[in-house]
Amino acid sequence: LWRCFAVQGLAASGAILQQVLRNPLASPTTLGVDAGARLALALVTLLTPALFGFGRDAVALVGSGASTLLVFGLVRRRGFSAISIVLAGLVVGLYCGALSAILVLVKDRYLASLFIWGSGSLSQQSWGPSAALAWRLGIVALPLALMMRPLSLLDLGDESVRSLGLPVARLRVVAIGVAVALSAFVTSAVGVIGFIGLVAPLIARLSGARRFGPRLLWSTVMGALLLLLTDATLQKLAGVSSEFVPTGAVTAVLGSPLLLLLLPRLKTATRAPSPRRDWPGSPA
Repeated sequence: LWRCFAVQGLAASGAILQQVLRNPLASPTTLGVDAGARLALALVTLLTPALFGFGRDAVALVGSGASTLLVFGLVRRRGFSAISIVLAGLVVGLYCGALSAILVLVKDRYLASLFIWGSGSLSQQSWGPSAALAWRLGIVALPLALMMRPLSLLDLGDESVRSLGLPVARLRVVAIGVAVALSAFVTSAVGVIGFIGLVAPLIARLSGARRFGPRLLWSTVMGALLLLLTDATLQKLAGVSSEFVPTGAVTAVLGSPLLLLLLPRLKTATRAPSPRRDWPGSPA
């Protein structure tokens, strides 16, 4: 149950980002969303731990939102092209990850547990974390359910959606906010679980789920199966040491070759929306 909640949130976040940005390589990892949350949690732990009084989820959400805004700010004048967004996201993610690693090395006395958590640890002592994550994801799922049909209509093209009276720019902003919230809540609870938000939607797309609704559904299913397979393999091979090896780190190791196998079958020439009309604050 714990694993299911975590990966379903990440897979749904990746599917939303890919649909909204028209970029099959968009995900919380490639856009630096989860890295921003991790850095924010590390900084607050060291500098202002009193902010945790507002909740760890709030801190992670602010960090994820800040890193996402930075990514879009960097690519604003490049028309939000698919390649520019991914490159900017990777740069921001690497930068945030490097800062987090430096903080852990310098302040290992205070951040030793952050290293294991940041690698995607699924260990739990009770059902409390599962219940807390479940109702948080449930709250975020409400606006997502209301946006399912408008997001599906984006496949028709911006002009067609606009002719139906739907505010395309506002829809994209709200959808990205939902995706960031999903990723932030999961990262706050279990750390960074690499590649699930990227690979699961790709597998769903390549398996024949062309429309957004079925793709979102099957992304969550594929994500759960991927993590289940990874965790079962880890427990089988590592034995009693499996509790000390973060599943998220192993997921990244196994997900990289899988991503390389999927890329040749993926059409990456997806055009990004016009920055003049579809994104608030874009240059004329």
